[in-house]
Amino acid sequence: MYRSLLSIRPLIAIPLALTLIAGVSAGFVLRSVSAQNDPGASHPAHLHTGTCDSAGDVVFPLSNVSSQFLIDGSPFAGAEPVGAASGIPVKISISTVPAALSDIVGGGHTLVVHESDGAIQNYIACGDVGGIMIGTNGLVFALAELNDSDYFGLARLLDNGDGTTLVTVYIMHNGQVNDISTGATSPAGDAAAVAIEGFAFNPPTIEIAVSDTVTWTNNDAVQHTVTQDPAGSGFQSGGLPAGAAFEHMFTAAGTYQYFCEFHPMFGTVVVS
Repeated sequence: MYRSLLSIRPLIAIPLALTLIAGVSAGFVLRSVSAQNDPGASHPAHLHTGTCDSAGDVVFPLSNVSSQFLIDGSPFAGAEPVGAASGIPVKISISTVPAALSDIVGGGHTLVVHESDGAIQNYIACGDVGGIMIGTNGLVFALAELNDSDYFGLARLLDNGDGTTLVTVYIMHNGQVNDISTGATSPAGDAAAVAIEGFAFNPPTIEIAVSDTVTWTNNDAVQHTVTQDPAGSGFQSGGLPAGAAFEHMFTAAGTYQYFCEFHPMFGTVVVS
């Protein structure tokens, strides 16, 4: 299986493909389900018989689609946030199924992503197996939003040449996707507050979800800053005079350390 992972060619223009999918999401109605804007949620996925309109029996269970980046059910040890905090998060799963790609394509299958283990009956995204071949051993197709879940995505099937197929599933939430054509962003999540008072950040550690916004308010009589550590790596308030406020939306999971450039004050934001 790991040999197969190393042999995967780079996914060309995946962010663009996902953006295009968002514009053609079909929104089939199978079962009632509320929107699932929980970045920590883990979503079961399966290859079923039938189509999105009428999914049948489960043929091949897949790894849950989550921010843990599961490979055949086990978290990938190197899946850590890097780069800009404004990067758009993607939930991923990779699974090896015991069937050749030609058998999956010819067998009349559909790929269904479910709400959760406790709400397996609710479908949030789906795609019938069929689309554009990449070379002679790869297939890519879209996963459309179902039941107003706001999730959409992409599936890539790669024949390993040994009677197995590597199935990679990507899903994204519309609430976390930038409108690339206009530069506008989708609505923010919940708000959280940190008071700057007594030459300290209160609370010193705050836990939020992806897309939540934190607002820092300076209640001291002197200037402070809210500066991501190390300086220059992310958010920066500049000098905040007494009574001023600074806010920042966190769009990627991770642990963010920050400090005041003028005084020995430190804080942490944990985004999950």
